[in-house]
Amino acid sequence: MKRILTGIVIGVVLIVACVLTAVFVAKNGAVSAGIRAATSGMGDASVSELGDVKPYPPIEFAEKHAYDLGGQAYLWFYGRWRMILEERDFVLKNGAAINSLLKYRDPPTAEDEIYVTPNLDVLNIVSFFDLAQQPQILTIPPIEDGRYYTFMFVDAWHNIIANVSRQHHPQGGQQVALVGPGWQGELPEGAIRLDSPTNTVALLGRIRVSPEIPEDVAKAQTILDAVEVAPLSTIMDVPVPAGAVPGQSYGLIDPNARQTLAIFDNYREILRRNPPYGKDAYAADIFEEIIPGAGLQPNPAFIAGLKETARDSQRMIRTTPFASRLRGWSMTPPEVSTPDWSWLLRAALTEYGILVNVKEESVYITTTLDSDRKNMTGGESYELRLASPPPVKEFWSITLYDMATAQLIANDWDKFRIGDNTPGLKYEGDGSLRLFISPEPPEDADYVPNWIPSTWNKDIQLNVVMRIYGPTDEILSKEWFPENWQKQ
Repeated sequence: MKRILTGIVIGVVLIVACVLTAVFVAKNGAVSAGIRAATSGMGDASVSELGDVKPYPPIEFAEKHAYDLGGQAYLWFYGRWRMILEERDFVLKNGAAINSLLKYRDPPTAEDEIYVTPNLDVLNIVSFFDLAQQPQILTIPPIEDGRYYTFMFVDAWHNIIANVSRQHHPQGGQQVALVGPGWQGELPEGAIRLDSPTNTVALLGRIRVSPEIPEDVAKAQTILDAVEVAPLSTIMDVPVPAGAVPGQSYGLIDPNARQTLAIFDNYREILRRNPPYGKDAYAADIFEEIIPGAGLQPNPAFIAGLKETARDSQRMIRTTPFASRLRGWSMTPPEVSTPDWSWLLRAALTEYGILVNVKEESVYITTTLDSDRKNMTGGESYELRLASPPPVKEFWSITLYDMATAQLIANDWDKFRIGDNTPGLKYEGDGSLRLFISPEPPEDADYVPNWIPSTWNKDIQLNVVMRIYGPTDEILSKEWFPENWQKQ
């Protein structure tokens, strides 16, 4: 009797599951067509032709379909979610307002934890603009003495709109008009018009600085302070429409949703504020059937597959090898800043290198390994010999970080980098360079400028980042590439 009851219960469960799936399939055409196609041949000769390949039972198929398609949907949407998280941090963590400028006036130190692998080569300006109502006008002051600068503008889907930089405007002194989708009207005379395909636009501005030289820091700060932004209506008499759908979306996400389906919370509203376009618009149509919150009725089999794929997709993001390996170093591939051909690459990029610049402006070369392919650590001494300095149009630097924290390593000298602007940098007679990383300075005082202090703590793994600004073809093709650090 117990066996019979058990069989009845199992049968009822299976029947209910099949009914639930059937109801779901009946209401959702795209999935319905796929499932019908996969199951309509059961018992037919066409199935027997597959040999040992057996079709999935409907429930298992539904779950696998949700896992496979849901994983692609997660990776596709993650880049947008990650941009919103950055916008949220801009407002709620940093206390900045949308359409305002957040300026980092001082070169970072080991006490600062402002962002990962802080950059000592430049003073940064960050902003998030909402162009739904009217254009925003960014004023870049005159920049003399050949000082490097760049202002990069990125849309809501992490596509680079433009760079306004020294390469195109050597003296600065520009007004940039950021214009949202469909806006028409007059702009200030001489302003560079940048049309954004989305209402939300992110800005990352960089102004070169020599952090070891107080006078140069002061000059760079003067330029930084003169950068301004204002809505067009404060400059010209233009109508400002009421009731426009805003672009800002930082209040629509849960910042702790990274490995869950909750990244799709408020999905439709997120897309309404910054609609996808081009390839992303096609992707949105494809994934409509699978994304929770996109309007379909929830299905237990689908939800189980989606939960599993959310976790696995996050694991893929965290392990994606999106840097090319050569001689132990890792070089960001030149196309990494425009990964519209790969949702996985875009997801990984926004997680670990959000707002990275285009190859014409900069590339990064990094390593954590010495010439013996062993982890570089504190408590050890290393030397790097460069037959020639990096061939650049602008400048180069090398900065040392704690691999675990992605922050600068505290030391008694408050020195964290070397570069072509390091005072007293010593070149050999043949133009080559000897560079050093160690807890204590080199015995030969002439090489102290060529030295980056580390730490005596052997538990700290080192991460060395070489930044190349204005890379030449020799670097992009890897014709020039650094040798490995030699353990002394």
